[in-house]
Amino acid sequence: MITIDSKLVLVTGLHIGGADDSMKIGGVDSPVMKREVFCDDSGVVGFKHTKKITEPYIAGSSLKGKIRTLLEHYFRLVNPLGDGKPVGSNSSFGDAKYIDLIVHLFGDSSDGRNAKRDKKIKEIEITRAIFRDCFITQEVRKAYINNKIKLTEEKYENVIDRKTSTTIAGGLRQIERVPSAVEFDFTLSIRVFDEVNRELFKNTILLGLKLLELDALGGNGSRGYGRVKFSDFKINNKTVQLEMDIEKLRKKIDNELNKSKN
Repeated sequence: MITIDSKLVLVTGLHIGGADDSMKIGGVDSPVMKREVFCDDSGVVGFKHTKKITEPYIAGSSLKGKIRTLLEHYFRLVNPLGDGKPVGSNSSFGDAKYIDLIVHLFGDSSDGRNAKRDKKIKEIEITRAIFRDCFITQEVRKAYINNKIKLTEEKYENVIDRKTSTTIAGGLRQIERVPSAVEFDFTLSIRVFDEVNRELFKNTILLGLKLLELDALGGNGSRGYGRVKFSDFKINNKTVQLEMDIEKLRKKIDNELNKSKN
């Protein structure tokens, strides 16, 4: 088993949508995901405590889906000029070794990535990468309890029709987001059944995390939302530096794939 722990820090405001709040008078049009917890004055969560707060969180499924998509695009498993659907290994946009790698890590999927449709890829039932929900750190929760920070903010957005110079979809929308500088505890595990693939799986996930830093998490990424960075990075409780050069990570992955072929 490989465990990766880090702080996920918001560089810009983050919006990952929750339940629709638009029917409430004065409510935001697009709220973020939240949970209710009991905690003490220091921010420690537990049912024995009496202070109840509502706080945003990042679902593990959101992270898993985004990182998988980024890796699929990076390895050219998705035609960026087509309809965006993943392609099979018989296409110039799909290399069987990368398809197999992604399915090993992220599991099979019913949304078009189904590797069982490709006869060259064996059926794989076990998902290696386990993404956990990310909750705000104890320090952030304590700062909120002490009224030093806010955990959410509202930002107005508008969409303009460039041909008519008029607004689209009802004009201004109030988007809720988690403000910049808020930190979340990030953790994931990688199941390793074959020690030969340990470095391959680890480096592929690290590549996905680095691609996420260069892209955006959640909605409205093209408007500046969702820029994140990882700090205090640890692998199996050992502090490491996240590789900055994605091409170096790519070479490590390709070397491991070539080794497994021989």
